[in-house]
Amino acid sequence: MTDRKRGLGRGLAALLGENAVPVAAAHEIVREIPLAEIRPNPFQPRKNFDEATLDELKASIAEYGVLVPVIVRRQGEIYELIAGERRWRASAALARTTIPAIVRTSDDRQTLEYAIVENLQREDLNPLEEAAGFEHLMEEYGFTQEELARRLGKSRPAVANALRLLGLPDRIKAMVAGGRLSAGHGRALLGAPESLRFSLAERTVKESLTVRALERLVERSKGNAQRRPTAFHALSAEERDFEARLRERFGTHVALVRYGNGGRIELRFADDAELMRLGDVLLGE
Repeated sequence: MTDRKRGLGRGLAALLGENAVPVAAAHEIVREIPLAEIRPNPFQPRKNFDEATLDELKASIAEYGVLVPVIVRRQGEIYELIAGERRWRASAALARTTIPAIVRTSDDRQTLEYAIVENLQREDLNPLEEAAGFEHLMEEYGFTQEELARRLGKSRPAVANALRLLGLPDRIKAMVAGGRLSAGHGRALLGAPESLRFSLAERTVKESLTVRALERLVERSKGNAQRRPTAFHALSAEERDFEARLRERFGTHVALVRYGNGGRIELRFADDAELMRLGDVLLGE
């Protein structure tokens, strides 16, 4: 049985997330607001809403009503959600006309912070949505990782590790967002050579590898990449002529090897005596 199913056994608070929503202060009034006058939060970091959990929430609301008010802010003639989008969606699906709400004054930054905190407390965000929310706060409002961690009640390393996931290629991001790979798998893949990351990700999913097992594969892949043969370039006519002149000069086999923008010159010797002779020629003695 899943954690979400077990949550039903702990009561409605576990399902509705009463402790996850900023509660009303003594002076705040809960009012019924028409659903048609509420629009979703454009800063909502969560992009995917699980249909199964929404169905559970709809069944609960149909029987008991919305026990935890949503939080909104006034935006002109309408209201904008700060927290409670799942309850708002479930109520709309049930064709309810109103929903209990608390109206708060909130700027864009506070709205995004509320949305991130609420979802983090419920663990509703996938790792990529969490990281994107962090990145937006940092870029839009100039937060450092330390400041962001303090405001969200997380450690700075936790924020830094979340942000690292944004460096993954899109195909692997999709695997993390879809739950096929964990955030730990994603961070491990960042240590692999770029050309091998996706194949390692696919192998991880196929073989259900643990993060530790993947980390060992990544370490081996880095060693293999370092030992991979270098791509050599064919010599031009001028370079072959230069190679022949070197052979005449040193009186032994000489090979000019080109790769990348550089290369090497190889001199062969048969014994110690020939080595000493070549040394004398090279040193001008």
